[in-house]
Amino acid sequence: MNSIALPSPRPIQGGQLHALMLKLRHHAGIRIESPRQIIEEHIEARMSLLGMTDINEYLALFDQSISARAEWLALVDLLTVKETRFFRQPDALECAAEYVHELVTAGPTPREIAFWSAGCATGQELYSMAMVVEQIIAEHQPLLQWHGIGTDISFSAIHQAQSGRFDESAVVSVPDGYRESYMQRADDGSWDISSDIKARTHFFHSNLMHVNSTPFADFNIIFCQNVLIYFERQKQRWIIDQLVNRLKDGGLLILGAGEDVQWLNSSMRRLSWPGVCAYTKTGG
Repeated sequence: MNSIALPSPRPIQGGQLHALMLKLRHHAGIRIESPRQIIEEHIEARMSLLGMTDINEYLALFDQSISARAEWLALVDLLTVKETRFFRQPDALECAAEYVHELVTAGPTPREIAFWSAGCATGQELYSMAMVVEQIIAEHQPLLQWHGIGTDISFSAIHQAQSGRFDESAVVSVPDGYRESYMQRADDGSWDISSDIKARTHFFHSNLMHVNSTPFADFNIIFCQNVLIYFERQKQRWIIDQLVNRLKDGGLLILGAGEDVQWLNSSMRRLSWPGVCAYTKTGG
């Protein structure tokens, strides 16, 4: 039996694409600056899946309260870049490692260490930090507890992160010592994060535009790297302020290189760490 070919979506006009991007910015608070062709390909893929050929019909979908949320989530999932890798920012990890080392070896020992990867993509940043923290604590304060939180706007990215399984090409950047201690090879040749690390790392779907309503707080370290580029300048500064509110006094905030967005906060002090945009909370 021959299948019936569905008609292809009609070409998207510039004004129609602009209208959709404005709706996306209003709903999710993010701006997409991918090449127009890539954006159109993703939109047309969604339209084909829904059996639509008219962009106006697709635009109308976002005015229907029942269907809008599900479609926004699907579209955002396609349009946001999830590029990440283990130990992607070695200077930032070294800065965080030095901070944790000082935290557990100088002065009163904290009750626990908590860290958050905001915009964690598929989890490699959080897992990298977890390995670093676990190694330091195991050496200096083996009874000290820690936990890590990862959040992202993409459901598919969060699902991948929660699985804790990565293919061979993804773990190439993991230093041998960390891979041997905190990962195991699965039967299919991929690699699993160790159960001890997974038990203390948790991933949740969340949009930084709504960070003020997140239940997470009291972190020693917050990473927010290569995420702020999706937001308008005023919103970027607001998001950073909200992250600061969730940081413990003396805590460490690490932004992407060049992402300080000319931001000032009286309770934060910029650190002089080469190649890293890092701040510590003074509480002032």
